[in-house]
Amino acid sequence: MASTPSNRLKLTPSNSPYLPHPRSPFRGRAPTTDPRLSLKRVVGTTCVSPTGFDTVRSSFAYIAGGAVVVVDVNGAEYTQRFYRARPTAVPVYSTSLPYSPSTPTQTPKANDSRNRISLRESTFGSLDWSESPTSSKTWTSRERIKAATCLALSKEGRFLAVGETGYAPRVLIYSLEDNSSDTPLVSISEHGFGVKAVAWSPDSRYLASLGSANDGFLYIWKIDPKTGAAKLFQQNRCTSFIRGMIWVGNNLITLGVRHVKVWRIEDGQSTSPVKQKFIGDSNATLQPHQKTLPGRNVLLGNMIEATFSCAAAIDDTKAVICSETGDICLFDDTDKQMKLTNVLESGFITTCVAIRGGVAYLGGKTGTVATIDLASFLKCNQDSLCTNIGSFAGLFALGFLEENMVTIDTKRSIDVWGLNHAEEKLDLKSPIPIPGHQDPILGVAALSRPNTPGADFYSWSGSGQVILWDVEGRIKCSFRVPLEEANFDDETDQANQLTLIRATEGGNFFVTGDKLGIVKIIDFSTLECVSSMKAHSSDCQFITTYEDKSKFIIATCGRDRTAQLFHKTAGGEFEHFQTLEFAARVVQVLVPSADKVITCSLDRTLQVHDLVTKEGDPDVMAAIPSKTLPLKASPASMTMGPDGKSLFVSLLDRSVCLFDLENGKLAHSFKCTDESGIESVVLDSLTARSATDREPGFLLGISNTDKSIRIYDSQTGAFLDREWGHTEAINGVALIEEDSSKRRLVSVGSDGTIMIWEMDLQDPSWGTASRDPSPVKDGSTLSRPTLRRVLSKAELAEFQRSSPCVGGRSPPGTLSKRRSIYNLSSASTRTPLGSLRAGPALTIAEDTPSRRPSADSRCASPPASPKTRVRRRPSLPALNSSKTKSNSNLRGFGSLNMATEQACRTLRAYRKKLSSTDPISQEVLAELDQELRLTAVALGDRATRSKAMSDTMLNGLLDQYSERLVALLDEKLRISYRSPSDQEPDSPRKRPGSSGADSSSGST
Repeated sequence: MASTPSNRLKLTPSNSPYLPHPRSPFRGRAPTTDPRLSLKRVVGTTCVSPTGFDTVRSSFAYIAGGAVVVVDVNGAEYTQRFYRARPTAVPVYSTSLPYSPSTPTQTPKANDSRNRISLRESTFGSLDWSESPTSSKTWTSRERIKAATCLALSKEGRFLAVGETGYAPRVLIYSLEDNSSDTPLVSISEHGFGVKAVAWSPDSRYLASLGSANDGFLYIWKIDPKTGAAKLFQQNRCTSFIRGMIWVGNNLITLGVRHVKVWRIEDGQSTSPVKQKFIGDSNATLQPHQKTLPGRNVLLGNMIEATFSCAAAIDDTKAVICSETGDICLFDDTDKQMKLTNVLESGFITTCVAIRGGVAYLGGKTGTVATIDLASFLKCNQDSLCTNIGSFAGLFALGFLEENMVTIDTKRSIDVWGLNHAEEKLDLKSPIPIPGHQDPILGVAALSRPNTPGADFYSWSGSGQVILWDVEGRIKCSFRVPLEEANFDDETDQANQLTLIRATEGGNFFVTGDKLGIVKIIDFSTLECVSSMKAHSSDCQFITTYEDKSKFIIATCGRDRTAQLFHKTAGGEFEHFQTLEFAARVVQVLVPSADKVITCSLDRTLQVHDLVTKEGDPDVMAAIPSKTLPLKASPASMTMGPDGKSLFVSLLDRSVCLFDLENGKLAHSFKCTDESGIESVVLDSLTARSATDREPGFLLGISNTDKSIRIYDSQTGAFLDREWGHTEAINGVALIEEDSSKRRLVSVGSDGTIMIWEMDLQDPSWGTASRDPSPVKDGSTLSRPTLRRVLSKAELAEFQRSSPCVGGRSPPGTLSKRRSIYNLSSASTRTPLGSLRAGPALTIAEDTPSRRPSADSRCASPPASPKTRVRRRPSLPALNSSKTKSNSNLRGFGSLNMATEQACRTLRAYRKKLSSTDPISQEVLAELDQELRLTAVALGDRATRSKAMSDTMLNGLLDQYSERLVALLDEKLRISYRSPSDQEPDSPRKRPGSSGADSSSGST
């Protein structure tokens, strides 16, 4: 109930010191559109007292959640009509009040009767300060739930009055001349805490509405017999706990806990001037005063401790009043001398009474029905009672039509019984049942067509009863699931109950789960249990099935933090093949395809498993973990996207996330807000459908935060619509698609009602106006993704080597001196500068990219002076590393492919340098040989592990490069060890590298 009705007016002017200002009834609400959901049928009832049931002529009415069902009986056939007003419904006529409030256009706050006092008691201390801008009250979604609590049919059958409870309760008046209607004639919003009872006067000129004990007001409304418009006639306080209200002639009688009171309605009201009573009325104009509704308590005598439960009027001055303990009393108001006489005792707890002709029928909580002869009863004759005329389940209400009797029992079953011409006899053999579940409904699911019974959906209750329905609310078939007897050591009173049931394609098998964790598979054709397994140690939480031509897979999850997987073998037997264990309780499990299982658990994770089969044996299956996706909150429900590649997950933080299962990324998320965008809820029982040319893709779910059914746009997360109807927890919703243009929703609740809705999301402008700016179909440059191309360091190094330098490269000698200084150890720091030009590290470093800017990258910089290069101290890393290699620059690259490419370029540059005549140190050559051998061994291990390279390719490469390297090294060693005649005689033991260095320096 999104807001307070805008036509609601207060009886007392506002006494706030603040200036009145108009308020919007819908704070921040988007422009209103036509409802996307409309109620088409209600199955079941929530009537638990005679105030929720009434009969007139050949029609009777009863409450069902937030709606009222009116049934017209014609012989053995009956038709149904449904009346329910949306929270924002605008009535046809407004309500006339005796005084105009100070701000007639503003909408008072809900439940403002807490701070409201009656006209005759309004004084200077009126507490309407809640209208001040500093004391606003914000109402949550939990407080916006409405439920129909009482109803009354006018005696001529033209009007229906309905009383509500919950947030901003209303008294609604409908015209019975119309069919099912969502628009009331009148909406009265003067009761702040709920309406306990409503009653029409015998001439239908007045309507009485009684609020709950917290509300404390009784109103008499004068009704226009032509239009049904209402005007407040009289009012008074009534703070007792009332159980019923009836009219006796022109007087109104309320009865309840130690209470029987007569209210006398006076047609001719005298007007007299009164003084000003309200602050804020600056003028001294005298206004006509409305007389208060007078009332007198009836002396109860020895019935002072009784609780009166029901009553029925005999004539204009007499009535039958019954108590819960079975006392049957006669109320007599002849000559306005009120008298209550205890005449009989029925011997059972009396819950309802009705009169047909000269006989009164009493119904009891135990199912007993008794009759009273009114002629003898008026004479206080003790023999007027006749009991045991029929045995029913405990009765909540009964009433009479022209040719039938209607009963509502404690199982919430509605039966229409045929009547004989004799008033005291009943034909109890062939009642007309009104279908219902008789128990709280625990779930609902769609049934794919074609199927044998021709049903559209099925529902189940905790007792094991499963009923198959069509979209018109007719029962097509029903069966009962046998349940194992519970044996709880801790709780002896706890009984086993059916928690879940799922049907396969076409309804061939039904898979059930109960509170003990037992999973049963029932063949629908024979209704026999073909398999029974103890799948979980406690409650079975969810069941899903997948079936195609080759596989039949069943997955269940329970409170024991496990998910069980079953499949049907080639021999036709059901076999358990794997148990998946988790760290927290599994919320839901899905089998979207034959090769995938998806689970979500309360540890904020989403797990994806791949289903695989053993080669050559398709009956051997296993689920292999594929990926785990983190969630930002614990999940509540999930469903597959229409494309089969995405997954919608509803979280407890009141948001919905859309995951792409191919890459495991979060594609989209949105908050489940209402039309105002302020309050959010947790969605459950998700169902997603794709977009069409005439309607957007939508996400359907239920919210027990405010007991509503909600629809969101699955692409943008925009709010589309929500509806109320159930007064208790909603336990499931099913989408029934008869064709592409007609969809119906079925919702069930713990209140025992099934509501069938028609959904219409078609919007002629959606396919053109809404889809044109879509980024998918927009070819503008602005809608394209931002370009990104980041070059790697290896690619940048290639560009640096091939790019020409402005002004020429630096001299090779200068570059060799700078690089050799950095790469020398501390033992060779005194080597002459001339020998540095012939070092091998210089040549290799030219083609090796480095983080430190090299001299060749400074194309236009002049060479530094020799003194500066000699006096500069080498860095500490270069001094401390005695074995600095040219390939140490590869540390900066994290990719193995990049490092391999860099090594290949280094080896190619090294082979070119080997063709020169420069000498090489023996130690460096030995170290190079060792590194090459270790590299060959590492490559062999790598190939063995990865199996990416064939042995032939690897051996060929190693043989080729090893032979070439060995040949080049032999040639270099032969040149290095020259004849003794070429060496200096005073230094015969010098190393080849040092000797070559000296000679080269001498030559320079």
